[in-house]
Amino acid sequence: MGELESALVVFSGPNIVSFTELLFDIPRYQLLVGARDYLFRLNLESLRVLEQTHWPSAAKTVKTCMQKGQTEEDCHNFIRVLLVQGNRVFACGTNAFAPECTWRDVNSISLVQGWVDGLAHCPFNPHANSTAIITSEGDYYIASALDFSSQNHAIYRIMGNEPYLRTVQYDPKWLNEPNFVASYEIGNFTYFFFREIAVEYINCGKVIYSRVGRMCKNDKGGQFILKDNWTTFLKARLNCSIPGSYPFYYNEIQSIYFSESHEIMYATFTTPENSIYASAICAYNVSALQKSFEGPLKYQSSPKSAWEKQTVTHKHFQCHTPGSTQNLLDSEKYQLVDNAVQPIFSRPIYSRELERLSFIAVDIIAAKHHGEVHVIYVATVEGELQKLVRMPNSSDSCLVEKLQIFPEGKPQKIKVMKILKDTNSLYLGTDETVIRIPLHRCDRFKTKMDCLHSMDPYCGWNDYQMACAAAPNRNPLTMFWEQKPLRCPKPTDPVDGGWSKWSSWFPCSHLKRGSSDEGCLCQQRFCNKPAPANGGKPCEGVEIQVTNCTVHGQWTEWSAWSACSQTCGTAVKMRRRTCGNPAPKHGGHSCLGPDQDEIFCSTNPPCPANPRMPIHGHWSDWTSWSECTSPCGGGIQTRERRCNDPMPQYGGNDCSGCNQDFRICNNHLCPEHRRSSPWTPWLLVNTTRDGYFQQRFRFNCRANVPEVGDIRISHPKKEERFCLEGSLSCLDSSFINIDANWSEWSEWSSCSVSCGTGFQYRERTCDNPPPSGNGADCKGAPRMERKCEFPSCDSDEGWEEWTVWSLCDYNQEQHRQRKCRVDIPSTKFCSGSSRETRLCVDTENRIKYEPEESHVIEEDGVHMEHVIVALMGGLIVGLGFGAFGMYLFKQRKVHDLPHLTPRTADANLYMSNSEWKASRPLHESPLKIPQKEATIKRNCNGTLTRNLRTPLYSEESFRT
Repeated sequence: MGELESALVVFSGPNIVSFTELLFDIPRYQLLVGARDYLFRLNLESLRVLEQTHWPSAAKTVKTCMQKGQTEEDCHNFIRVLLVQGNRVFACGTNAFAPECTWRDVNSISLVQGWVDGLAHCPFNPHANSTAIITSEGDYYIASALDFSSQNHAIYRIMGNEPYLRTVQYDPKWLNEPNFVASYEIGNFTYFFFREIAVEYINCGKVIYSRVGRMCKNDKGGQFILKDNWTTFLKARLNCSIPGSYPFYYNEIQSIYFSESHEIMYATFTTPENSIYASAICAYNVSALQKSFEGPLKYQSSPKSAWEKQTVTHKHFQCHTPGSTQNLLDSEKYQLVDNAVQPIFSRPIYSRELERLSFIAVDIIAAKHHGEVHVIYVATVEGELQKLVRMPNSSDSCLVEKLQIFPEGKPQKIKVMKILKDTNSLYLGTDETVIRIPLHRCDRFKTKMDCLHSMDPYCGWNDYQMACAAAPNRNPLTMFWEQKPLRCPKPTDPVDGGWSKWSSWFPCSHLKRGSSDEGCLCQQRFCNKPAPANGGKPCEGVEIQVTNCTVHGQWTEWSAWSACSQTCGTAVKMRRRTCGNPAPKHGGHSCLGPDQDEIFCSTNPPCPANPRMPIHGHWSDWTSWSECTSPCGGGIQTRERRCNDPMPQYGGNDCSGCNQDFRICNNHLCPEHRRSSPWTPWLLVNTTRDGYFQQRFRFNCRANVPEVGDIRISHPKKEERFCLEGSLSCLDSSFINIDANWSEWSEWSSCSVSCGTGFQYRERTCDNPPPSGNGADCKGAPRMERKCEFPSCDSDEGWEEWTVWSLCDYNQEQHRQRKCRVDIPSTKFCSGSSRETRLCVDTENRIKYEPEESHVIEEDGVHMEHVIVALMGGLIVGLGFGAFGMYLFKQRKVHDLPHLTPRTADANLYMSNSEWKASRPLHESPLKIPQKEATIKRNCNGTLTRNLRTPLYSEESFRT
């Protein structure tokens, strides 16, 4: 910690904790920091405070938070979102479980430009894992638990130009208790990395898988199906495992770093918390993500069935097609990709047992002999920082350095870690501090041998400075910068010794071992961190210090001989020692003898006779300004100079400054140009009985551009003509009077719903032909609709099957029943009746009608119809005989009556039913026959109507 402590830059403040958000603002060379109740602007290098603003929660909000059961520690405003867009900063805080967001000026974060409701913009809980981005189109995405109880996990697009969308709520096939890690915008997609309970493994137990979720940036959501939800969401598993007959999986992703320029991702994975600690790092290409998402999908037809691989079209999931009905059905059906995302190499590039890695950051640099080298920085949960190196085309990484960031026994939890190439630094946000750590510390290697054997890809020996340093101007090919080919350290390599920490002070005697001098205190350290090994150098310096008593001075060991005072001729070299082992204290004697020793260098070659003095380089005059890159609208001119007046020679210094200069030119507005395209050939657009229509087009545009060729063509102009069939003459269509006619009806559309009552439609257009001149328009409607019915959406959800119909009861009715599978019915399950009743119908004697012919079922034996026919026959015969007898009786009477003039009878006028009823006595029938009231519905199921094919359901009354 001693050497590292001097290299660290630390920022902290009184009563300021939880530094959770770090944001680099390179143009203004500042670091934006979000902590509990505070926002800061810091200088990128010194971490000096440029601005600080206090953003606490209101007392009333804190009181409400605590009344809802939260702790006082959590009822603060923890900054959880910090993003920059142009000259504005979007900052969100938990605000004591009532989140709120603000837009602020990036140059003055105290200046609030606008307030935004934090709901669905920021997590409620300060401990919730979340990630948020603002895309290049200005859309805001956030993935987190977005409710008070941290149960409503979602990936939201809630702000910007596109419609608001989210993942389906409370559906484990979409998200199942996720912990979000990071999010990136790549091409047409946004990617979210998280770990969650594996829904495809849930029938076998509970296990957590690492995931990457993806959705199209142009997703518009559904209109009926998946309304306000993603229609292009898919997720895939991230595989990081040690291969074998039984692979060992590192299932839980902890952190990920994406190098946009190299399209490569490095991620840290761990085993579950309740298992043996182990960690690994795996690397992935963007192409591996695309390959997985373009493959087959997984689907589970029912909760008890297995997940199956299914191949479907991916055009909608690839952002190529709008959301059709079939695409929306696929989006609702599929969320999981079948093939996992495979790493670049078959096994992790780095793995450790009994260790848990957390955050990761990667720097890609150029080395002297290897081209590009990937330097990986990973933090452990114990607060240790490890520096790894992966060589080009190598599947393994070497551990080259371990850094103990925090004092022993005082670890802090790292909350965020980011890397910045511009300052060659790592930035850490912890519970109590913000720390800047340099990516390399080459100056700790004092000799050339130590420097060249350090295997640190940043470090090499600078012959001009005679020191271990990074490559000059980041150019490792500089001639005077020396670096050996990199390799992983071997167990047999020399290891130089390092001191442990000083012990606490203890009573001792500096005169004689075993003696006791009261008042003397000593502290001691040991050369065991590390101990010298394989011929490595021992530790330099004193092992013990004495204080609080008389201490006589003692010399330290002589230092190593210095370099010769010059490289040729007569020269001297020296070595030194100090009176500090121990230094004289409390009246002790100083050391005796010289503190410096010199000898002549005997191996120097003779110096040249006429040594040449170094010549420093100077700039030539500037050249003339070059021609402007644009004649108008703003261009650029350049001029150059060379370091040749004179050139640097004999070790002289290079020229300082830039060899090229720029300025803006021709700012005036470009002249306006116009352009018209030639007419297109005549195109056939419609055919009628008498001829056909043709159209042609051309385009016009005008703009202020330097060249006419830069104009984009737009605004089509159309001409139309009518040509007679079989003739070469054509007329302008505006002079032809043609009556319009409808096209054929289109096919009926799909039903608007999959259950319940919906509608279908079909359409036709008035273009066969369209009206021309004074011709009449089409008559009728262009669209026809009809109803379509499916079983009720919730009619059978949760019910068991119906029982069979019961036998007819005394009311001539049948019944059946069904039971609900759940204990407590709701609007979602077991909607509708549990009992149904219908009237009995004699199915054996009813008449059946077939599509082609009809026939009556014949059966043996005497039936009711036979009895009825016999009675009717007897009645008719009886009436016949009675009528004949009456006729004979009347004939005998007529001859005895006097002659009477017949009376004119009134016309047999029709009397309505209501008039007839009004003329009847109130309490007696004109026929004196008992009557009963009935309905057709009741009577149609009686004996006399059993042969009817269809029961009647009218309730109109009639008399029987």
